[in-house]
Amino acid sequence: MSETTLTEGPETAGPADSGDNVRSTTGGRRRDSADPADGIGRRVAAFRTERGIRVSDLAHHVGVSPSLISQIERGLSRPSVSTLFAIAEALEVPVDAFFRETTGPASPPTGEAEQRDAPATPNEERYVVRRDNRAAIDIESGVRWERLTPTAMKNVEFLELVYGPGAESNATLYRHAGEEMILILSGELDIYLGFEKYHLCEGDSMHFSSMQPHRYVNPTSSTTRAVTTIIHDGDWYATPSDPR
Repeated sequence: MSETTLTEGPETAGPADSGDNVRSTTGGRRRDSADPADGIGRRVAAFRTERGIRVSDLAHHVGVSPSLISQIERGLSRPSVSTLFAIAEALEVPVDAFFRETTGPASPPTGEAEQRDAPATPNEERYVVRRDNRAAIDIESGVRWERLTPTAMKNVEFLELVYGPGAESNATLYRHAGEEMILILSGELDIYLGFEKYHLCEGDSMHFSSMQPHRYVNPTSSTTRAVTTIIHDGDWYATPSDPR
């Protein structure tokens, strides 16, 4: 299973939470420390330590090498979607427990300033998520998830998916507990479900059991955006503490 390596050089490079920027191997650009992808590994390590699980044991449960878990925890690699789901299941946390929270309100998009002039109500942070202030995570292969709820929920994930041109959720089919519902907001998405492929365009929606092997692919040269709800079965997700 291929993961996206964020740095060039030996595995002994410093951890992602050292405060230093990390150089990407894609185009040589430097990711700023405020990048929403930062902190994934730190959170994985914190949950693992909190549960008393060794790196080798987590790797065995996930089906990857201890070296890859170490690289993810140190910010040297981004996990694939399937690896992220497997890590979440092993640590008994929702996937969005690994999201980086925004640190404060950002300036509104062009054309929305008038709508934001009124002061926020006391309960706004409890109920409302402004689109420029979402918790988010960048996964390998040009996939970005943005959480649409103010906090992580125990058995439900409500997300906006952003798939860059040619982006895919994973190179192979994967599965995880629960059910998925998806609505295409813009662009196109191929959803592979077992031996079948479903081509979805703007306005199309789909529902299926996440236990069926599946993968998402953006077959176009434009960005695709979609909203998804993932409902997890049972109570295997424990309510996480937040290791920020």
